[in-house]
This record gives sequence, structure tokens and C-alpha cells, in this order.
Amino acid sequence: MIRKPSFMVLVAAAVLSCGGDATGPEVGVCDTRHGAEVCADRAEYERSETVVVTTRNVSSRPIFQDVCSTKLVGVTSLARTFEEDYNPRLRCGNGATAADVRANMVRIEPGESFDERLSFTLFAFQGYYRANVWIVDEEGQLAAETPATSGVFRVFPSSGE
Repeated sequence: MIRKPSFMVLVAAAVLSCGGDATGPEVGVCDTRHGAEVCADRAEYERSETVVVTTRNVSSRPIFQDVCSTKLVGVTSLARTFEEDYNPRLRCGNGATAADVRANMVRIEPGESFDERLSFTLFAFQGYYRANVWIVDEEGQLAAETPATSGVFRVFPSSGE
């Protein structure tokens, strides 16, 4: 007796034949905004791991990265909106001023890049994340109202949980 394959078998065969998996939407680790290409070093992490974020200047002039405000932000679903709040106090202290931003900003020449290591907070959840990188001018003032961002990457529970 010859049986026809079930619908689920056909779906699984289609997914496997394309080399993909059935874990969710495709994500990319890089994005380009405001003259900066920002990339995470991988597409998937556990909450205990460090993310290496690379900001590369793709413009024809120097750009300045405010390292006081670089942050990992997450959502539980890609249908939600990522936070884009500017806050230099995150890494430069409660009293952070434009002078602190200037003292800590990184000048990135055209074609050059800057690597930064970021860790998830104690309250990191499973979901989709990206890095917000704020570009400032030579005076330490915002160069754009939105951050340059990495592409989206996924975070899963640690294997020990």
C-alpha cells in the first residue's frame, strides 16, 4: 500500500531542503544608519555571553561614537518597537554631561572601526536584541535623533537554566 506524505512531512522537507530551520524570522547582525555600520559578532547568544559590537564608519568624514550611551535593547517579538532613548548616564554616571561625553567619545575615521564589548543585564530575557550606538558631533551633541543600530540578533536561555 502506498501512502501520500502528510502535510507536516512536506513542510519539514521544504524547510530542510532550503538549508533553513523553523525557529523564526531571519535576522541580520548588521545595520547601517547615520554613516555607521553597526554589527554584532554573532546571530545568537546565551544571556551569560558577551556581545562584541563593531561600529564601522561608512561615511566620507569622521564620526564620533558616544560610548557613554551604547546599550543592548531587546523585545520579545519583532512586532514590537525597540527602545531608542538617549541616556549618557548609562555608562558615564548619573551626573554625565556633554563634557563627559566628549571625554569618552571615540573618533572613527572613514573606513575604520571600533569594537566594544557589551554584557546583558541581570534581567535579560529571551528574545530579539540589537545594540543602540549614538553618534555625536565633535562637541558631544547628538548628530541624529535616533541611534545607529546593529542588526537584530537572538538571545536564548543559558544552557544551565
